[in-house]
Amino acid sequence: MNEGSPTSWRKEAFALYEAGRYWDSIECCASHQDGAADPSVAVLIVTNYFALGEYDEAEVRLRDLITHAPDSSYYYSFLGKVLDAAGKEGGVAAYATAVQLDPENEEALRAYAAHFTGLEDHRAARPLLSALAPISKKEDDAVALMRNLIATGDGEGALEVHASLLGGEGAETEYIDALIIDGRCQEAAKAALAAYHSCHDAGFLRQHLAALAAYDRPAALHLFPTVLQKCPDDDLVLDYVLLLKSEHRYLEALEACKRLIEMKPDPIHQVVACELVAATGETDLAQQGYEDLIREEIAQGDDLETLSVIIEAYEGFLKKSRPLTTVPDCYLSVVSEDPNVVSLARTGWFYASFGEEKKGREWLYRAYRLDFLNGGTEYARFLAGEGDLRECEKVLLYVLTHVKKTGDLVRVAETVFEAEHGWQRMPRLVDGLITRFSAEVTTLSPEGLEVFARIYLCAAEGALEAGEYMRCKECALHGLDLTRAHTHEFFEVVSRCKEATVAERPVLPPEGAGAARATRDEEHDDLPDLGLDERETALVAFLKQHRESNEADLRKVLGTRRVSGVVNRLIKKASEAGVSLIEKQGMGEHGEIYVYTGK
Repeated sequence: MNEGSPTSWRKEAFALYEAGRYWDSIECCASHQDGAADPSVAVLIVTNYFALGEYDEAEVRLRDLITHAPDSSYYYSFLGKVLDAAGKEGGVAAYATAVQLDPENEEALRAYAAHFTGLEDHRAARPLLSALAPISKKEDDAVALMRNLIATGDGEGALEVHASLLGGEGAETEYIDALIIDGRCQEAAKAALAAYHSCHDAGFLRQHLAALAAYDRPAALHLFPTVLQKCPDDDLVLDYVLLLKSEHRYLEALEACKRLIEMKPDPIHQVVACELVAATGETDLAQQGYEDLIREEIAQGDDLETLSVIIEAYEGFLKKSRPLTTVPDCYLSVVSEDPNVVSLARTGWFYASFGEEKKGREWLYRAYRLDFLNGGTEYARFLAGEGDLRECEKVLLYVLTHVKKTGDLVRVAETVFEAEHGWQRMPRLVDGLITRFSAEVTTLSPEGLEVFARIYLCAAEGALEAGEYMRCKECALHGLDLTRAHTHEFFEVVSRCKEATVAERPVLPPEGAGAARATRDEEHDDLPDLGLDERETALVAFLKQHRESNEADLRKVLGTRRVSGVVNRLIKKASEAGVSLIEKQGMGEHGEIYVYTGK
């Protein structure tokens, strides 16, 4: 075999990758133009860029590969991994496509299931894990399936998986949890204690005491102090505190909680302590504890979610322990003086809870002006509850105009759903949501698609009420195409629409007419608006005229040496719009060769 043979340089490129010399591997591939058409070489280049953390370049090249092989489950799976690593949206949608193309793609099934598990949507993850575990035969996948079944209360199913896929071995933590869920607590307590003696993991002690408390609470309460002397684990202490609290032994629980806070001063532990102080009758002391904790969280200012939990607990304490008729001065001085969105919004809702809607509205409007997204959605919820749907629509349209992330779009949509049937009086907002979600449809996660489907359901029901029967059917068909969870609702609205229609007219054109129209569109329509900048527009115009060019010539056209960056952005925009404009044809004498593939 001579040194320059294709097999030789490919082996060298793969060897360089294995050695961690990623740039050298890329250069080796790029220097052999004849390998440009080899998918394995193209994938190796992408793999090198991924290893280097050059995720944008890896994404662009993968999308280019997908345009040539749109049925490749592997390419979509790899794209999902790249997008996840880059922290971009669309990874889940790529995994979904990969699974659709190949239901036995292990990597895609695993990542897709992990997404739902992370959202604690265990029912959506179940079929994916059930398909994956028997295929992969890996212990981790079987354990993941056991955890899924445990999370949904199916202890018996988890035990069956343990027996059938793991041969009754390993996964001790999950096995014990499954026994507890299945009601076999005495077996669980015995197994957990044996597991602890073999490895001295405090987690098994927690399981032992939890199982014991399920069938013999006095024995568990008696055993806890002895266990904590030998193993002062903070999670064990919290379990003890909560068990004492459930038995109304507040003083003992408070003493244990103080020790817990010394070990781990978590704000939630301190909230529990405040609750216990109040339960012992020390109302003033409990109030001081809540207020000090709120001031501390506001000063840190880095965890608004925890701050909201603490303020909510404080509100519950005040209503329970004080004869309130409105928001007290202590609340205003502690919570409301700091201009953060949580404090402003919670103050508004607190006022509203006393029937002071005008003041509540003022505070929530301030939250909206401070934070258009978080404050805006809260203000819109309030407006919808008050029946001011005109202002609610105005606020949400503003939010919709400025949000960028798909997750934020979902939040806006969910705020609309909370308005129950109020969305029927907000048609501009529903239309705006359809437009925005349509633009994001290729990157929507499965739950995002369900939200989109519900938007169409809103539009269909609104059109039906307005007597717009053609639009009702059109929206219903679009939504039915997107949903898995609400199919019956779409059938029901279509049925109602047909009953109300006097003269039935088809929404979908005959197949022949659609094909003819598509042909005419292809002949006469220009490219979709891709939002090209000045350089990208110049690049498209030059390549459209010359059909093919090289990197050296394009540097002169664009006035920059960074041609590849402009090309990669353009390829990505075109791919996201579902069109093809430019293809890379490997390296030539004057750099990378580019070919125009558009109309």
